[in-house]
Amino acid sequence: MLVALSVLLGWTSLGLAQVPDAGPEPTPTDDPAEATTDSTESEVPPPPGDDVVEEPAADGAEEAPSPAVVATPAPEPEPEPQGPALGDEHELLPPGDEALAGSHPVDAADILFVPGKGLRVTSADDRFRLEVRARVQIAWEGTGPDGGPWGQQVRLRRARLQLAGFMFSEDVRFKMELAVSPNDMGIRNNLDDEDRVATRSPLLDFYIDFTRFRDFQFRVGQYKIPSNRQRVISSGNLQLVDRSIYNGEFTLDRDVGFDLRSKDFLGLERLRYYLGLYIARGRGARGVDDFGMMYLSRIEYLPFGLFNDYSEVDFERVHPRLSIGAGYTHIDRARRDRGIIGSAPADGGTTDTHHIFADAIFKWAGFSSIVELGWRQGDRIPGNAVDDMGNPIPVEDPRNGIGGNIQAGFLIPRLPLEIAGRYSFLRGIGTTSLGDANELTGGVSYYPGRHPYKVQLDYSRLWADSIDEGGHRIRLQLQVAL
Repeated sequence: MLVALSVLLGWTSLGLAQVPDAGPEPTPTDDPAEATTDSTESEVPPPPGDDVVEEPAADGAEEAPSPAVVATPAPEPEPEPQGPALGDEHELLPPGDEALAGSHPVDAADILFVPGKGLRVTSADDRFRLEVRARVQIAWEGTGPDGGPWGQQVRLRRARLQLAGFMFSEDVRFKMELAVSPNDMGIRNNLDDEDRVATRSPLLDFYIDFTRFRDFQFRVGQYKIPSNRQRVISSGNLQLVDRSIYNGEFTLDRDVGFDLRSKDFLGLERLRYYLGLYIARGRGARGVDDFGMMYLSRIEYLPFGLFNDYSEVDFERVHPRLSIGAGYTHIDRARRDRGIIGSAPADGGTTDTHHIFADAIFKWAGFSSIVELGWRQGDRIPGNAVDDMGNPIPVEDPRNGIGGNIQAGFLIPRLPLEIAGRYSFLRGIGTTSLGDANELTGGVSYYPGRHPYKVQLDYSRLWADSIDEGGHRIRLQLQVAL
């Protein structure tokens, strides 16, 4: 290694010491600073500091006139050797490297505002793009049990800042999203000293997509795991105020890792797939751990062709479109009771967890519907936690069970108004700590600016065993996305 480094440094020194070729003789010029004088036609001035002594003429001889002395400017010092001359491209750099790393002008026509995408700036050579977007949801919510007192709150449900685009090429894409509302950062109650402490990092997503190859695209970073469809759909693109109770229980949310995917496998405009490997610590993963990882596979089939199947409203009033998806996920020694989210088991152990997801979304002429089903089975690996008395804490049961979501909406012709409804459920299976739950929701949405600018109102009936014994929930929400 040292010998190779010495040879490399010596080679570099020799390269830097080379003097550029002097080239052809310069052309005479009128500039005195660049003029040259022939020594045979003029006297060379004495060195600086030497006195000129005139010899006396011989006796009786006339003194000869002194010849005119022509002043010649001192020659300019030769430049120090600078190594090989630099042209448009240094001979040691890859072709185009200097141009790519330099400035990339932006024309006025390349600056756009796109609703829902934000401010978009693209370089004139189409190598770089930056999209800046802000989104906020302001919500009022009232809840109460049958015959009991109601509570209410007004909150910033979500406040997001997003940067996205591509760099150096349209095939190298990135996205960063920050979640900065109190709700986003896990602050439960700003009046309680313990609950007003932020429990989550504001960094929601940061990932890079390499999309050069249609059938083998690569994503790496922190992002939503492609598990159940409603989780992957943005919270800004929902037809009701928020997602279902099924999503809240079964989603895998976000993790740090990578996957191989294709948005149009084989160019058939019918197939997509995902194969992923993740650290299995969830959002904000950090810390040294064992090799208990999360493994994911998912496939989607679109029999009528590709369309926007990750938005719940049919704004385009399209011809019949259908997307069917299914996936399997295994988490080796999951640290939390719902996989990578939820609570750590009280006994301190882990859970080998298996998830199966199936879903479909259908759109036609303003009508849209989504159906989701999920199954989860976990095998507990007990921990060795003890209580304050030193007694072992009983092993907590896994949250084994199934769940589902059935939802539909209709966008009224020639009006930006939609009515929608949903039924969602959870059921525990076998030895489990998952209890039964049900949600029945109906709502209306007004879209003066489609999803980027909308007002939504919904009502939900929530119950466990009997619909006659449950609670109520009313929500009103305004969303603005710049």
